[in-house]
Amino acid sequence: MSIFIFSQPIHSGKTTQLLHWCNQQKNVTGILMPDIDGKRKILDLETKELFTIECDNPSDSPEELITVGKYHFYATAFKKANTILLSALSRNPQLLVIDEVGKLELEGKGFYPGVKKAIEDHEKKLISTQLILVVREGLYDEAVNFFKIKDHTLVHHVTEIV
Repeated sequence: MSIFIFSQPIHSGKTTQLLHWCNQQKNVTGILMPDIDGKRKILDLETKELFTIECDNPSDSPEELITVGKYHFYATAFKKANTILLSALSRNPQLLVIDEVGKLELEGKGFYPGVKKAIEDHEKKLISTQLILVVREGLYDEAVNFFKIKDHTLVHHVTEIV
């Protein structure tokens, strides 16, 4: 199958557009990171489970946090999300969505284990999964180079994903 990189500017509604698109598809797995009530969450597209990733009060958090810019995320939430992605890859799903491949992943953190395995398995033809990677516009070239993504299609609207 193919790798689609869905890219638009930051805060342009990529996740919302992709959520509506995913709801019209069959056999979709993976994760989205919607903003709900001003806070980032993770949505497991297969089970529809929603869990918190963004920490409201980092100074009082008993959990390990990962900080990027002004955002503080629970390390355990990233571990759970990577478990979702790696488990999905072991089943060779029809469609796998990863929202998003960003600054953390380019540092080997965040969703890095899931992204790396998905791309490697795809490149080695170990899976026939169609991958959809969300990458903000300003990180597109860096993400493609960092993960050595060879064969992919850049799309700027979800209707371009086929």
